[in-house]
Amino acid sequence: MYTKIILKSILMLIIISPIISKIPIRHKRYIAFPEGASLSIAICMTSQAIIRPSEFITEGLNWGISYDLPNSSAILEDYKTPGGFVRRRRSRRDLYQKMELIMDSMGYNGKQCVLRALCEAAAMFISNHEEIGLLEKSIMTVFGFPIQEILDHEPEDHRLYQEAHLHGKKSQECSIKYSKCTFSLVDMALGMYSYYS
Repeated sequence: MYTKIILKSILMLIIISPIISKIPIRHKRYIAFPEGASLSIAICMTSQAIIRPSEFITEGLNWGISYDLPNSSAILEDYKTPGGFVRRRRSRRDLYQKMELIMDSMGYNGKQCVLRALCEAAAMFISNHEEIGLLEKSIMTVFGFPIQEILDHEPEDHRLYQEAHLHGKKSQECSIKYSKCTFSLVDMALGMYSYYS
């Protein structure tokens, strides 16, 4: 009886093993965009105020930023290699500095707002990672900061951004820590300040 079971098991392995060996293995894929491709983010806020029954004022505030997308698979190879996180941090730092400059020109504390966004994104999306949609994934991509150890030659901004990201993972008190920023970029991107949401 045991001999039949063993023979059947061996026969099954002989039959199944060629099928298992032919199953293709998919490797991690990367996207390279055409030369000059960019991601543009625009935020437009409009507010109306009625002055008198027949008159009203409309005030609009527009904010936009453009981020160059990777356009060569050679660049993407750097992201996969050990130490590629330094390049990712540098790329994110360039984006964050552009955002800070725009917010500074609008009268906000740009550095504090970016740090608050890094903190809030880490706090918000770490806990419910399975339940996020496309918009949340986009925000996580922009405000996710590589957490590998900061090297000695990297700029101080990298340490500040990483500290904000790690603070968000540990605590939910981002608005208190970065209180010089009066609004949340993450909430704005998610439509929390909209009257229609």
